[in-house]
Amino acid sequence: MSRTELSADLITYSGALQPVRALAIVADRRLSAAALSALLLRDPSYHIARREHGLGEVRAMLARERPSVMVLDVSAPALLALIDASNWGVRTLLLLDPDDDPSIFAEAVIARAQGYLSRRASRETLQAAIAELYRSGAYLDPRLMESVLNAAPTLTLPRKRGRQDGAPAGLSVRERQILVWIASGRSTKEVARECAITPKTVGNHVNNMVQKLHLRHRGQLVLYAAQLGLMTI
Repeated sequence: MSRTELSADLITYSGALQPVRALAIVADRRLSAAALSALLLRDPSYHIARREHGLGEVRAMLARERPSVMVLDVSAPALLALIDASNWGVRTLLLLDPDDDPSIFAEAVIARAQGYLSRRASRETLQAAIAELYRSGAYLDPRLMESVLNAAPTLTLPRKRGRQDGAPAGLSVRERQILVWIASGRSTKEVARECAITPKTVGNHVNNMVQKLHLRHRGQLVLYAAQLGLMTI
């Protein structure tokens, strides 16, 4: 990989609405990183703190600055493994095109990003996806849902722990209900309203399910639900 095949902008946020104070825009083309940054910079609360080019430089910046969220726009989702930014808990929002080849979505699932967003998303949707990914640990663009869920069988998950009727063993009725709503693309706030509980309580249920099902993060719950056919309550 050449020195200039990866570019990254470190962006800080000084407003009151966005919970993320630092995020990284990473792309395998300079113009892509610059375009995404420019999209966010239309909001004067966002500021570029640093810009790097080249795999080594990008990895060093990420390890040093440790942003909370990384927006990744690359031609091959497998580049996520090369960046190796998971050791400090960064949450990755992977950009995909709804018309991408199915193999790209399979590769994206295997890469295990926590969020998936259409490249056709507006600035407002990008900001909302970043905020939701930071708050809940997962985001799935409705325009990508079918393609991502169709790719779910490529990821090995602990299906042996489920019962033959498709309901995961060990989950309560409320947890299974929340799991289905998450799989259908509802946000934490929407699930909280449906259940008449607080978003924090929803988060506690999600964390419990991740532990019970021996998964790594909330994003895998969506894939788990798809594999077990839990798309309706």
